[in-house]
Amino acid sequence: MNIKTSSHYGLDKKAIDDLIESLDNQELENVRNIVKTIDSVQLAYFLSTSINDHREKLVNILDQHLLSDALVHVVPDLQVEIIEILGIENTAKLLMLLDIEDIVAIVKDLDRKSIENILNYLPNATQKLVEELLSYPEESAGRLIHKNMVIAPYYWTINQLMEFLRNYKKIPETFYQIFIINSKLEPIGIFNLNKVISHSGETIIKEIMSQDIKIIKTGMDQEEVARIFKDYSLLSAPVVNKNGKIIGVILIEDVIKIVQQEAEEDVLKISGVSSKSDINAPIHKTIIKRLPWLLFNLLAATICSIVVGFFDNVIQSFIVLPIIMPIIASMSGNAGSQTVTLTIRAIATKYLTEQNAKRILMKEFLIGLINGVILSTISLVVLAIRFHSLKVEIIFVVSMIAMSIIATFIGTFIPIMLHRLRSDPAVSSSILTSATTDILSALIFFGLATIFLLNS
Repeated sequence: MNIKTSSHYGLDKKAIDDLIESLDNQELENVRNIVKTIDSVQLAYFLSTSINDHREKLVNILDQHLLSDALVHVVPDLQVEIIEILGIENTAKLLMLLDIEDIVAIVKDLDRKSIENILNYLPNATQKLVEELLSYPEESAGRLIHKNMVIAPYYWTINQLMEFLRNYKKIPETFYQIFIINSKLEPIGIFNLNKVISHSGETIIKEIMSQDIKIIKTGMDQEEVARIFKDYSLLSAPVVNKNGKIIGVILIEDVIKIVQQEAEEDVLKISGVSSKSDINAPIHKTIIKRLPWLLFNLLAATICSIVVGFFDNVIQSFIVLPIIMPIIASMSGNAGSQTVTLTIRAIATKYLTEQNAKRILMKEFLIGLINGVILSTISLVVLAIRFHSLKVEIIFVVSMIAMSIIATFIGTFIPIMLHRLRSDPAVSSSILTSATTDILSALIFFGLATIFLLNS
């Protein structure tokens, strides 16, 4: 039997065009038929890329089950917009179709009043669980907890475990491992599902469980959780409260989402953009989130122009200088950016510590020196052919080498210092490094020119 598979799981252009045309023409039955052929992820993609009018029409006619699944996959700003379209009561009805952790992921970005109004429509048991998870800090392990899990006491046999699994009504749809507990509900071991069928029914769990268990505390940062999963190749891990009692589990699929989310956040932060920014966000929110770093860049550029203004005499006397200056500024800026990126990555992956920070700084110093010599030598050939000025060439070489050293050193030093000050180095390291290298490039190059050209 041949099974037809598709290598493309996105929503194709024809489906998008047909859906848009049907929405424009108010052909609601046709819309429903098209929606039946796509899954919740594809629907989320359409909701995320469509205009407001199409989105509102679609939200109002969609099947509740499909819309609830799609709501999990859209970005936070759109989740808020869709909730506003639906209203509090209809949103609560949708959320009741989802798992607790998905409900938390959706409502966490709402204001406190909206959260309370939605929770009032949910069953008491669900309400308490949601409130419990929301009580943990943002981006902590507590927010990732799955309450549905399988635990078993260490003294059970395989037969007792099998009987329990057959009769347990709240067994998770997806689970890979069973956590073994003691009388205090503390996790003491882990038990892979394959052992259930590979050992005799009279085998006691304690005899075959693995005691090499990695325990996650509720307050642990989600980046640290992801690192533990990566380092130890975990499929799942138990989460304990402050008393050491097991209260939930984190699964590998949660960690995959974290890794993607953290990577996106770091890329945005390096560019000076808020990690919560999104192309679907309202204009005023986007402006508020982007403007501070643009203002900082404006300030840095203004300071750089003031520094250049101090050397107007030497610039007027030697017109070649402003022609050469951008080379030094550009190369030092790129050198600093390279080092910042590598340093932030080393900090995030815990490979840069207090113990090896000095060695790393010295290494970057030497790298800057060697790169500066190589790059200035290559550039010197071009300058010698074009300008035929030995003094200008010497000033250029000295400035290039000096800025290469300074840029690589600063690109390492700034993220390390920000990290030690408990500030996120990804947020401002690149901006600070770029501003510093621009100002110092002008100061060193024109300063040397003033000393050796104007005053000689």
